[in-house]
Amino acid sequence: MKKSVFMALAAVLVLSADVFADDALSVVKKSCDLTPPDYSQTVFEADLIDKNGNVTERRDIRQYGNRKNDIVSTVFDIRTPASVKDTRILQAEKKGKSDDKWIYLPSLKTTRRIAAAERQKSWVGTDFTYNDMTIRKAEDDTHEMLSENAKVKSNETEVACWQIKSVPLVNKNVEFAYRIVFYEKVSYLPVRIEYYDKKDTLFKTQCIEKFAKVQGETGKSYWIRQQVRTTNVETGHSTLVKIMKQVLDKEISDRYFTQNWLNTGK
Repeated sequence: MKKSVFMALAAVLVLSADVFADDALSVVKKSCDLTPPDYSQTVFEADLIDKNGNVTERRDIRQYGNRKNDIVSTVFDIRTPASVKDTRILQAEKKGKSDDKWIYLPSLKTTRRIAAAERQKSWVGTDFTYNDMTIRKAEDDTHEMLSENAKVKSNETEVACWQIKSVPLVNKNVEFAYRIVFYEKVSYLPVRIEYYDKKDTLFKTQCIEKFAKVQGETGKSYWIRQQVRTTNVETGHSTLVKIMKQVLDKEISDRYFTQNWLNTGK
């Protein structure tokens, strides 16, 4: 009798663990599969902030995006300050492959491909990396549900979240050993991401401070990150990115998503 009770209890625990694991994967997939606009034109401000909270540099960035056949291409055009003016970056998704990334360096007047090994490096001197600028695929990691009832601050209030630990299946070309991600329960946006190294030390956080459901020109609505802060925990330095102006689903030319546009800006 005791053995039967024990075996039944063990079966329930195994079943619960499997359901929990499936729930974690389901949440991550839904977050990764949030539909982006067909077109986007965005004006960003990116503030570089020291440990004392002082803005040491402000960058004016234009972003252009399109989605065709579920393939997303994005271009960033940095307008100020002079030290990075006219730096342009193109990233293009590939089905079943890693995305392509290209950068135009005005000081060298040349465009070059960003190698996979470089993608854990700083994105043009900010606290973001090149990896941060694209969404990881759900199948790139294993996922474990830590809590179904977590809360974190976003949109100036506490929001209900799933807390999920994600571990890369392949550690090559990523700057972290694992991440703990808080997914907001209505939007499925990752409103807080904590990055840990192999020693279980937290070294970076990324927080969506403001987000909203925004309607595009065609009437479709999208969950949009409107203000995102990435912080280097060790140094206290952070980068705050804010949307100043945005137009969604207004058609733009394919020429923006070419190496020729990277070279010329026109």
